[in-house]
Amino acid sequence: MKFFLLLCLVGTSLAIDKAQLHGLKNLLTNLHSGVFTTCQLVLFSEMVDYDTAEKNCQNFNIGMGDVQGHLATVNDSEKNSDLKLLLNMAYPYKGWKKQWAADQWVWAGLRKTKNNDGSDTSMKYKPEDWSWAADETSPKEFHKWMRKQPDQKPEIRRNGVTLLQNQMRINHKGHWDDTFKYKKHPYACDYQGKYIISANSKTWSQSKAECEAAGLELAKVRSDAEVEEIIKSADYFLGSKADSVKVWDKENWIWLGGTDEEEEGVWKWVDGSPIDKKIMNWRNPNPDNAEYIKNQAQHYLAISRDGEFDDSFDHKSRHRAFACQCPGT
Repeated sequence: MKFFLLLCLVGTSLAIDKAQLHGLKNLLTNLHSGVFTTCQLVLFSEMVDYDTAEKNCQNFNIGMGDVQGHLATVNDSEKNSDLKLLLNMAYPYKGWKKQWAADQWVWAGLRKTKNNDGSDTSMKYKPEDWSWAADETSPKEFHKWMRKQPDQKPEIRRNGVTLLQNQMRINHKGHWDDTFKYKKHPYACDYQGKYIISANSKTWSQSKAECEAAGLELAKVRSDAEVEEIIKSADYFLGSKADSVKVWDKENWIWLGGTDEEEEGVWKWVDGSPIDKKIMNWRNPNPDNAEYIKNQAQHYLAISRDGEFDDSFDHKSRHRAFACQCPGT
């Protein structure tokens, strides 16, 4: 079973203000699959060793195209702080007495690639000896090592094999520690997808407001590739659709940011840009703009877990999951 968290860095800068942070947390509730979706970092709460974590990140390809994924590059204070937030959401802080528990740490992509055979006993941190898995660059000025870390303390097994602490993990305080690759922790990957899928069941206008509270907007799909991506994202973040879910069950639908409220039949995204009709694979007999709810018309767009479109009501009887758009995508 896959368990992971995604963190989006909203806005044009990497910093998230307190209001957006509160909005972001609201988006991440009710994700019973263990998935918390945002935009730039992915935290899997599954406990694995370092090599398995890196392999899993390489295989995580939502929005990556031909670019291979990797364990997260945490190369500034904003990302470091965001990873603290994610870890606390996945595994709340247990206090200093349990600070060394496996679920109080998360793997990131930093590892020692030079002078890593134990011959260097100086215990002095040398940035050029460490590199990020994604691009092999060194941390340079930014780091958050715990006091007296990295210490490169060896472990000698009964069979005489010496193990070295050549991998980095991060705790709830954002502090870094070097440790052994056989340890099992949650892990964080880089993420380049377009969508945050919230499991909160809301009306269309409520969904729009929740995205905006997190500094985002209701999602757009502008190509067949994006339709495919949002379906795949829903499978990851909401869990696979159960065979028992029927076509018009609310569990089969996700709100998008499309509406023809201003002019019937002229569909636009919430930012005012037109919707390309070529990608709108309507579920028959839609769009029908039926008015069987009193004083209501179907002016709001949803997409099914199979990629079909529906015009629907912004009404208390139409609560659905919804998708928010990652900034700049």
